[in-house]
Amino acid sequence: MKEKIMKILIVDDRQENLLALGAVLNSPDYHLISASSGKEALKCLLKNDFAVILLDVQMPGMDGFETASLIRARKRNKATPIIFITATYQTTENMSQGYSLGAIDYLFKPFDPQTLKLKIQAFVKMERTTSDLRKAEALARVIGETATDTVITLDTLGRILNVNPAVKEMFGYEPEELQGKQVSSLFHNKSLSLIENALVISQSRKILDVFAMCKDSGVFIVEIQIGVASIEDQQIFVWSVRDITERKQLEKERKDRYKTLEKLVQERTNELFLANEKLKKEILVRKNISQQLRKTSLKLSNILESITDVFFTLNHQWEFVFVNEEAEKYWQKGKEKLIGGRIWDLFPQLLPESYPLLMKAMNSKAASHYEIMGIYSDVPYEVHVYPSDEGLSVYYHDISQRRMFEKEMARLDRLNLVGQMAAGIGHEIRNPLTTVRGFLQLLGDKEEFQQFKNYFELMIEELDRANSIITEFLSLAKNKIVNLKPLSLNLVIEKLFPLIQADAMVRDKGVVLGLQETESLLLDEEEIRQLILNLARNGLEAMSGGGKLTIRTFMDCDEAVLVVEDEGSGINTEDLEKMGTPFFTTKESGTGLGLATCFSISARHNAAINIETSPSGTSFFVRFKLTR
Repeated sequence: MKEKIMKILIVDDRQENLLALGAVLNSPDYHLISASSGKEALKCLLKNDFAVILLDVQMPGMDGFETASLIRARKRNKATPIIFITATYQTTENMSQGYSLGAIDYLFKPFDPQTLKLKIQAFVKMERTTSDLRKAEALARVIGETATDTVITLDTLGRILNVNPAVKEMFGYEPEELQGKQVSSLFHNKSLSLIENALVISQSRKILDVFAMCKDSGVFIVEIQIGVASIEDQQIFVWSVRDITERKQLEKERKDRYKTLEKLVQERTNELFLANEKLKKEILVRKNISQQLRKTSLKLSNILESITDVFFTLNHQWEFVFVNEEAEKYWQKGKEKLIGGRIWDLFPQLLPESYPLLMKAMNSKAASHYEIMGIYSDVPYEVHVYPSDEGLSVYYHDISQRRMFEKEMARLDRLNLVGQMAAGIGHEIRNPLTTVRGFLQLLGDKEEFQQFKNYFELMIEELDRANSIITEFLSLAKNKIVNLKPLSLNLVIEKLFPLIQADAMVRDKGVVLGLQETESLLLDEEEIRQLILNLARNGLEAMSGGGKLTIRTFMDCDEAVLVVEDEGSGINTEDLEKMGTPFFTTKESGTGLGLATCFSISARHNAAINIETSPSGTSFFVRFKLTR
C-alpha cells in the first residue's frame, strides 16, 4: 500500500530561505507548503494538518516565538512538532524560550542539509506511526462499542479492567459496575473451575459451553474466546464472550432432524451396500495395482537416476525418451533439450561410429556391447545396448579407472618380476664382481703393473658402478626385509639437507625446505633416505641452472605427505605413464632403477606415490598412511 504524502509547513519571511529549504526537503513523499509570515502560517494551519513545522524565529510583525505560542494554543496543533530555525537568536535564553513554547528542536543557520533531512524524516515517520495508532485506537473503540459480543479486559488475577457496552445487553450490568471486580462473578458456580483454569493459560484458546449468570441471576450458555497480550511487561487477558443459547437450541433441533434423516439414509444405504461393496473391492484392486505400478516406476526411475553410468532410452524414431542425470552431464544438455530430440540431429558426429552398431541392435533385437571414447573427452566407455519393443536401452560405463587399474597391475607385475629376478641373481653376480675387484686392486699395487694403474682404477670404478646398480636392483625385491622404527619424517629430511644442498650448489641450483609438523611414522631410515635422495637428485637433474627444488611435508587427514617439487619443463604424457617402470629412463646416463626403487620402497612402507606435472615443473607426492 502506498504511504500517505505528509505535509510540511515552512515559515520564513525571506523568499530565498523558503526556496533553499524547499530544495533541501524536496521529495515525492512530502508536500511542502510555504508561508512568509506568522499570520499566513496560522491560516495554513486552519486548512491543513502538518507532520512538522519549520519556523523562522526572526520575522517582522509576529515573530517565530509568538507564532509558536498561538499554534500551541490550538488543541488540534498541541502535538505538532515545531523546529525553530534562526541565524541570530542563538543564546541559551533564546533556546530556553523556544523549548518552553513547545519546540522539539532548535537549528542554527547555516545548517547542515543532510542533518535537516534526517531530522525531518524522523519526525515524518513519527507522525505516520502516531496517525496509524490513532486510527487503530479509534477503530478498536468503534468495534468494541458496536460489537454484540461482550469484550472483557482483565489482569492475571482475574480482575476486570474494562468492558464494552455490550455487557449491559448480555449481563445487565453497566460497564462502570464491573470495573475492579472478579470476572468469576459473571459465571455460574458449575463453570468456575473452567474459568479459574483459563486465568493461568498463557496462550490464546477457546472455552466452549460455559454457564454465565446475568445480574438478575438468569443462567445462559456462552462461548469464550481468550486472547493474551503483553503490554509494558504486564500480561493482559482479553475475553470475547458470545451468547450461544439460540445456537444450542438450533443445534438440538438440527440433531433431531439429523437422526430422522439418518434413519432414512441408513435404510436406503443398506439397499446399496452389497452393490457398493463389490464396486469398492474392484476399485481397491485397481488402486493397489496402480500404486504398485507407480512405486515400481518411481523405484526404477530413482535407481536409474542414482547410478553412476550414463543411461538413456531411444524409441524407433531415434528420439530420446529417458535420460538420467549422468546422461545429462555426458551429453552436456538438459533433459528438456534431449527428450523428444533425435540423437543423430543433436549429435551428428556419432553417425559414422555409432549408427551402424545401434541400427544392428535395433534390427536384430540382440544385445550389443562395444567400447567408445567420450563425445567431449578422452574417457573410454563400455557401451551396452539392449533392444526392446519400444526401442533401445543404452548405458555407457566409464572404464577409465579399470584401464588405469590394469596399467597399474601390469606395472606392478613387471616390478615384481624384476624384484624376483633381483632376489634370484643379484647375489650371484655380486660375488664374482667382488673377486674381480679384489684381484684388480692387488695387481694394481704391484710394481710391474704400475704403468697400467690408470686402467686398473678405471676398471675398479666401473665395477663399483655395476655394484651400485645391483644394489638398486636388489632394492626392488618384494621380499626385502625392512627395519621399521618410529621416526620423524622431518628429522630424516633435516639430516639429509646438507647433502642435498651440496649437490644443488654444485649444479648452481637452490633447495628450499617447507616442513610442517607431522606425526611419527614406522620407517626404515636407510630406505627413506634412499627414496628422498633419489627424488631430490631427479628433481635437480630435471632443472636448468638457477632452478629451485622444494621439499615439503604436511598432514592430510590420516596421511603424512612428502612433496618434492622441481621447476623443470615437466614430463610428457607418454613418459608419465611409464614412470616407475624398471630400466625406463629419460636421462642419457640413467639406469632406469631410481624411480622403480622409490616405488618399491613406498610399497614396503604402505605408501603411495602420485605425480603432478606441468610445463612449469613436476611434483612427486609420497603419502604415508598413519599406523594407529
